[in-house]
Amino acid sequence: MIDIDQTHEGFVILRPEGALSKEDFAGLAAAIDTRINETDAVPNLVIVLDKLPHWDSLGALSSHFNFVRVHQKVVRKVAVVGDSPLLSIAPEIANFFVSAKVRRFPSAKLEDAKAWARAEADDPGRFEPIEGLPRDVVAVRAVGIITGEDYRETLKPMVEEKLKEHDKLKCLVVLDDDYATYTGDAAWEDTKFDFGHLTDFRRVALVTDVEWMARAARLFAPLMPYEFRLFPVAELDEAKSWIKR
Repeated sequence: MIDIDQTHEGFVILRPEGALSKEDFAGLAAAIDTRINETDAVPNLVIVLDKLPHWDSLGALSSHFNFVRVHQKVVRKVAVVGDSPLLSIAPEIANFFVSAKVRRFPSAKLEDAKAWARAEADDPGRFEPIEGLPRDVVAVRAVGIITGEDYRETLKPMVEEKLKEHDKLKCLVVLDDDYATYTGDAAWEDTKFDFGHLTDFRRVALVTDVEWMARAARLFAPLMPYEFRLFPVAELDEAKSWIKR
């Protein structure tokens, strides 16, 4: 089944569950088309996936593809909300095939997904510099949806500017409640950034309560050629003290 919540201005919340049928997608198409005709406006979509659904037949799969084929031409934004690892790459794949802008949000950031779907612009996010630390420290706080552009236009120039004065740098990255998610191109830029500056850092601190990100950091930390420490958000001051040493 697909629960359809049309009580929000500017977007519709979809909650697919279990085995999805041809009738589910026919009902979805009818609901969206009726709303477009009644309001003379195309709603954005927020798709909440507590568990990954599946199709109950090839006919259901065909109906799903037909819905996407028709409506991707007019829907501007699709927010996919869920914690399945498979969802981390789904938006980037989808962006190759549909006109709509697709963003993925973790379950805890449903309100951010709604805000993004409601907003007129993409307005993804930014890196905010953290002041009050030594000049050899690159310190940033991630806000909203971090994209590859944020790496290219903010973080990379910041590092390159500090490397003109210092042979080795220290880095503090904070992902607190204002952080929403990152895009696939941001993940790629992050990978390039890490490999490009492996030997430029002597100490890195990550401050976050995002559990899956903390687990990934612990996994790869032993492979890094610099000192690394993970801090919860409540210990930001301790992280600042450590990164100053």
